[in-house]
Amino acid sequence: MDQICCAAFTHHQEDCVQKLLYQQHKSALGFHGDRGLLSSLVGWIAGNATPSFIEGQSLSAEVWFAWMVLNMEGLFEEESQLRRCVEHELLSENISPDQALKKAQQRLKLPVVPSLQRLQVYRWACQAIATPPDHPLLPLVWQKFLQLYLRQPGPEYGLAAGGCIGRRFFQGSSQATVLKDLRQRIQEVSDFHHAASQALRVPLPNTPSSDSQSDKSSCNPQPYNLTSPQLHTELVKLFGVFALWMDDESLQNHEVYLPSLPPEYESHRLAQVMQQQQLWLEFVDQERLQFDEMEVLSLWEKAQSEPAFLQTQNLGFTDRSSLSSAKERILSNLKKHPIPLPAPELQPQKAPVAAIANVCYTDPKAAAEMLQQDLQTLQDQARIAVAREAQQVALEHELLESLPLLFKNRPEQVTMALECKGKGGQPCQGPANITVTCERVQRQEAVHSQITSLRRDIKKLQNDSMAPPPQNLAQAAVHTENFITALVNTYKAEKSLALQQVGVTAFYQVVSFVCEDTLRHPPTRQYLSSCVEILGQVFIQGNAEECSRVLKAILEQRRLCPLISPFFTPNAAPTQLVSLYQDVVTSLHLDSADVIFMLLTKFDLTQWLNETNPVFSERTRLLDLVHGALCVCGPRTRTGTSHSFSSLHQTLELPSAPPFPRPLQ
Repeated sequence: MDQICCAAFTHHQEDCVQKLLYQQHKSALGFHGDRGLLSSLVGWIAGNATPSFIEGQSLSAEVWFAWMVLNMEGLFEEESQLRRCVEHELLSENISPDQALKKAQQRLKLPVVPSLQRLQVYRWACQAIATPPDHPLLPLVWQKFLQLYLRQPGPEYGLAAGGCIGRRFFQGSSQATVLKDLRQRIQEVSDFHHAASQALRVPLPNTPSSDSQSDKSSCNPQPYNLTSPQLHTELVKLFGVFALWMDDESLQNHEVYLPSLPPEYESHRLAQVMQQQQLWLEFVDQERLQFDEMEVLSLWEKAQSEPAFLQTQNLGFTDRSSLSSAKERILSNLKKHPIPLPAPELQPQKAPVAAIANVCYTDPKAAAEMLQQDLQTLQDQARIAVAREAQQVALEHELLESLPLLFKNRPEQVTMALECKGKGGQPCQGPANITVTCERVQRQEAVHSQITSLRRDIKKLQNDSMAPPPQNLAQAAVHTENFITALVNTYKAEKSLALQQVGVTAFYQVVSFVCEDTLRHPPTRQYLSSCVEILGQVFIQGNAEECSRVLKAILEQRRLCPLISPFFTPNAAPTQLVSLYQDVVTSLHLDSADVIFMLLTKFDLTQWLNETNPVFSERTRLLDLVHGALCVCGPRTRTGTSHSFSSLHQTLELPSAPPFPRPLQ
């Protein structure tokens, strides 16, 4: 493809190639419906959202092809007026190139535009850096870049010329690096052509092709072309001028009267660049073009003159239109690359939360052991948090006690000089030195060191308290929550005695871990309360077999009363109600009056009398228990037992109800 583009340039047939490329480019951009295979392939090769025939920003080997493609993409910017609109937006100093491109797309209502790095000014800049210094197209590539960089679009829009628009494209850090590389590349190319101009000229060999070419040129005179040494000398001067244009800040920042420039600026060429006039074909190495063309033609004629059986073995030319040869070339190229490594072995991943064994849903002992491990972790963390809290309180208390001792007044003698001004014109002998005793505040260094140490310890303690919780703590909490959730859902779907026994065991296991430390640690207290609430509502509340056990747990540990008393339902066990009532009232003391009152509110004696119709002995026994409890409470006004007294007094009013016999009223 590069040879075709070179031939098209040499024979002035660039339009033929550019038209084909232009249609494919518009299709790839999406101007003609869905993107086809070619556009998808081009977009994949480009590795960018905007497809292009050039992989990356430039080509260093196929420069002729890059010349055709960049000129074709420039036609797109011209016809869509995208470049003119972007330049107009960039006339405002507070707009970046990316913002200017977006505004231009909205203003022109274009369905799709090239990405920022695909704009022509960047493309020609990268191609100028990548093109080899001995390539015939290098001067024209630089001319194309400078036409965009040194352009002054202000007068086109009725505005004053504010300098070259190219500097606005290279104000970012990454673009500034490109400018630095461009200036360095100019110096490298100048050095190369300077060295080449000093070399001896080697005449072309006399070949039949060259003789025929010379005869043809004698019949049809060609325009004057510089010989090789002269061309290198002129290119040294040309790139020296390019360096002046790139380095002159005044030329780029404001309008300059071109005829006033020094001769070394070559103002006539600068005017041609700014006005985007014709290309400077006189700097193209025509001898190099003719030599390359004759070499390719000679190789082609040699291949055509070979026998057919040799042509199949000739590796110099490959029939790229044949599917079989394409397959062979692909396989051959793949053999040149190293064999890809196999996929990495799949590493087994351990679940962050362990699965729950099925035996835990049927065996209460296994469920208790599992909960023991998880809840022990939660309890240990609560104890650590409470210990840190107590340690911080102690440290702060010690700090408050030490602060008043930090400074102390100490007596000190100070000598002061009193100035004497004399009297009656007689001078004084000097100032009078007076010694004064006063108290001066002094910092106690030992106390200061102690306070500094305390503050350091407090800060360390606070950092430890604010550190993320350990991983095993979260695993234990989630593991227990998963077990309770699965147990409750299974029990609701299938009412079985085994699941109920596991639920009851789990309830008391969780309750056993409620202690002073867990109650003082809010996260653990909230977590255990939620677990107890869920298990109590499903497995304990309304369970006649668990009433006495719940009551025993409350009477033994009064701190559990607010937590598990909602699940104490004595009316669910009517045969045990009087015995439960007896256990409650016989535990009545001044220090347990609040707990007893809360338990007494759980007895609905009216419902018990109406539904069970107890025998006379049970009713009499109940009244005796109420009488004994009232005697313990004492007068109604006694402090601490008033609520229990009111509850017991309401019980005494029940004999007037129909279930009680007449003689007791």
